Amino acid sequence: PHPLTGGVLPQIVGHEFSGVVTAIGPDVPNVAVGDRVCVEPLYSCGGCDRCRAGLPQLCRQVMTHGLCSHGGGLAQFTVVPHTMVHHIPASMSLADAALVEPMAVAFNGVLRSGAQPGQSALVFGAGPIGIGVVLGLRSVGVDDILLVEPAPARRAAVAKLGVADVLDPETTDITDAVQTRTGGRGVDVAVDAAGAPVTFALAPDVLRARGRYVGIAFSDRDVDFAPWVLARKEIELTGSLGYGPGVFSRVIELIAGGAYPTAGWVDHIELHNLHSALDDLRSGRRMKVLVDLPAT
Repeated sequence: PHPLTGGVLPQIVGHEFSGVVTAIGPDVPNVAVGDRVCVEPLYSCGGCDRCRAGLPQLCRQVMTHGLCSHGGGLAQFTVVPHTMVHHIPASMSLADAALVEPMAVAFNGVLRSGAQPGQSALVFGAGPIGIGVVLGLRSVGVDDILLVEPAPARRAAVAKLGVADVLDPETTDITDAVQTRTGGRGVDVAVDAAGAPVTFALAPDVLRARGRYVGIAFSDRDVDFAPWVLARKEIELTGSLGYGPGVFSRVIELIAGGAYPTAGWVDHIELHNLHSALDDLRSGRRMKVLVDLPAT
């Protein structure tokens, strides 16, 4: 059993979800039956050095509801601590509310990049996190954005969101394209939402001197790394895991304000179509799929 949640296999998954409160326990404050909510699903111990430093997302025992807990978002009903619950504005749909969690992951990467209004950025990967990074960058005033994505369907979807430069790494020399675009300077920040070894290798070449590379995505494949590739331009290399305190609430406000349009990249399916949707996601034919659970 997980030490914080008690979760064991088998597990009902789903950590990106929203819904309507159907019941509350005794002495639960600020939540009522009928409330429309989304869930910030991170469990943290509150007592380790990282929690005490205000970094609960880096807790030494961190876990997520719907990954290893007593339930998950794909269950018809699930129970969470009231501290995880966020009320959503009347103007926000439950579908948009289900996107808060992954968009918070993406926005945390934007914050970790330190990108400032008027700067330039390159984003690796046009999956849901990559798209979230693009929209998050725009929300902080960064409009000069290049995006690298090999899947044609995903490139087309991002182009419809108004990203002027969507590059196919199979037909374009990414380093040359960035250097041409920036007059040889390089971009201010690179955010990796792909996690492939090749993106790790490319980042130092496309960044300006003292630019920042943020790794959000990761894989289990080894990456060759020579420290001099960072030292020669004093590149800053940093990671982003989950989301820090306050990020979830900020993303709710951004979504409610229209900063995250969903047309062209978010699809809805019913639960019985989940297997085929997963195949589409793996192949790059879809970007983001929301599962609509039956009401009864």
